[in-house]
Amino acid sequence: YQRSHHPIAHWRNNSKNDAKMSQSNANYSTGCSGSESAPALPPLYFDDKNAAPEPSSSPSMPPSDLLALPSELTQRCLAGFCDWGDLARLSAVRSSWSTMVGDAADAGGRDAKWELANAMLEGTRGMGRNPSRAIEYLNELAGVTIEDASNDDDDDETENENDDAENGENVDNDDEESTFSPAMRKLATCYLTGYGAGKDNALGLRWLEAAYRRGNDIDAAHELAVVTEYGEHGVDIDVVKAAEWFRIAAEGGHIEAMSEYALCCELGCGREQSDDDALEWYVKAAEAGHVTSKFSVGEAYEEARGVPQSDEEACLWYYKAAVEGDEDSKRALQRLRDIARIVLPGWEGVLAV
Repeated sequence: YQRSHHPIAHWRNNSKNDAKMSQSNANYSTGCSGSESAPALPPLYFDDKNAAPEPSSSPSMPPSDLLALPSELTQRCLAGFCDWGDLARLSAVRSSWSTMVGDAADAGGRDAKWELANAMLEGTRGMGRNPSRAIEYLNELAGVTIEDASNDDDDDETENENDDAENGENVDNDDEESTFSPAMRKLATCYLTGYGAGKDNALGLRWLEAAYRRGNDIDAAHELAVVTEYGEHGVDIDVVKAAEWFRIAAEGGHIEAMSEYALCCELGCGREQSDDDALEWYVKAAEAGHVTSKFSVGEAYEEARGVPQSDEEACLWYYKAAVEGDEDSKRALQRLRDIARIVLPGWEGVLAV
């Protein structure tokens, strides 16, 4: 399991394919429903809006055909054909329409506000970029407040709260309806990268932790582990904290984190070295479908690490990974082909090697 950029990769010479199994939140980028939808307004939204007289001081605007339509038909036209950018332009037609974008966001609830925040942040859906307003929406959607951490030199909360997170249980969780972890993770990205907000690593890490602890987002725990292990975004490398977050994510069912934590156990990276613990987590990851972990279990049997030596068992695990395309496992079966022919008759024909 090769990691050329792992802090202690030189401890190990054998190579394993790094086949990441993506567990990113499918709704993280596209919203709660996983697909974009047109903004909507209440059916009778234009009843009062169109009837309201324009202030005499307001600039003269060209007449709009929309004003001649019944209010419910106007709403249907906009709901069927307008995107956020269209609503933003229409809001300039009449002063009574000036709050149209915000009203549509309120009417559409969390999904609509999430889509609008992303559109403002990225400058998509016909909207011009408005990062400051996007951050406001994201903070509202998050449903929690995070104290400013820009002057914190060291965030040691994880160490003090690890005992509360045993067996993957989150702490201090709010009602799921009042918190929204994708918004917390988006805020974390903004602060960690400096995109849409002033770069602030401490605050970004706190938002990631909030996404896990308050938003029940196990992917956020894994992301915290990766960021602190590799020093992404200029964050200080801390392999001890990284190992703890990998453990928390693994105990919460994150498959890639299971494999990562197994490697921490195997190498003694960020925690005490233990072949037994490594094998336990490799097996859990393998049984959950992680391909390279199946190779790692086979390797453990072949090398008698945490388990009695058994080439037969090694071949069985190598085969499980090989049929899913793991090249290291195919080479291992070739090396143990005399044993493989006994426990896996016809394996060469199945794998076409």
